[in-house]
Amino acid sequence: MGGLLLAVDYHWTLADEKDGEFIVHMNVINTVINFINSGNSFAVVTSGATRHVKGLSALMGKVYLALENGLIVVKPSGERIINAPAQWWRLRDEVKAHLSALGVRFSEGEVSLFTENSKAVIDALSSFDVKLEVNRNMLSIMPKGIDKGYAINVLRRLIKPSLVISIGDAENDIPMLRAADIPVAVGNALPEVKGIARYVTRGEDGQGVVELIGIILNCRGDVARCIDEARGS
Repeated sequence: MGGLLLAVDYHWTLADEKDGEFIVHMNVINTVINFINSGNSFAVVTSGATRHVKGLSALMGKVYLALENGLIVVKPSGERIINAPAQWWRLRDEVKAHLSALGVRFSEGEVSLFTENSKAVIDALSSFDVKLEVNRNMLSIMPKGIDKGYAINVLRRLIKPSLVISIGDAENDIPMLRAADIPVAVGNALPEVKGIARYVTRGEDGQGVVELIGIILNCRGDVARCIDEARGS
């Protein structure tokens, strides 16, 4: 297909938090639509499930969703692709039973499980052959080998972009940034995320995404060069 793919984390990157809810502001939505209308692809990559990205309603049918780190991909057409390994479902039931026996509260995605990030829970699951992914105060439980870098590889095969730029804020975004051609961090990103980014936006959350899209759409020539020039300005 060619063209540029911008892969964006949702929580504290595309969306910012207000009164316990995550909101994608209208200027961010309009900027994303303009980006897509300019012939590019846009993907939201999150470890969360469908219910965790409610602020995307205005962009549905326009963007790709890589939910639960790409275990579920939703195309703009609405087609859903589930990438979970067959052996996962039995293991997931065993983990659910173990958490229930310990009195640990958890919720379910289509594939993954979600619970509070704590050392006690991580220790309790150490004997299970699962991936435990920390994202600030949340812990995702999913098949081994699944991270946001996996999601980028799934999107590459599906979209076949000529260039992948990714942008995020937290530790679970690092594999996504490393799998991209150009890694970017928003201004509110954790220091370890900024440390591997080629460019750190001045804006935070969604305004950082708006800033990055502005650099891309205003570029006349090589996008990597334009991003490097913006970093030095």
